[in-house]
Amino acid sequence: MTNFLPAGIINDRLNDICRLAGELQELLAPGKDSEVAEYLGQLQDAAQEVLDLIQSFSCQPLIYTGKGTTEEVITRLEWLLAFSELDQEQLPLGNRKKRRRRKVASGY
Repeated sequence: MTNFLPAGIINDRLNDICRLAGELQELLAPGKDSEVAEYLGQLQDAAQEVLDLIQSFSCQPLIYTGKGTTEEVITRLEWLLAFSELDQEQLPLGNRKKRRRRKVASGY
């Protein structure tokens, strides 16, 4: 399971909020109070869903604007997290720094 999620749900729900707000503007004609109340409820539910999602995370969401597709970036970040959690003894020998003693030639 990944620790990184695409932010698509945020975009989708924000689009819903914008669409519903536009529809509310059209319904502000006299005699349409029940329809306005229905759309307001949907708008409130959509906003609450986004808030609940964001608040359920242990940290604030990150947005990456660099190069690479979403899948490529998630793969790289997952690899880096897994690598950073390894104990130094588990690292391949080529990545461990070894201290080598230099032999000093004696001039005697």
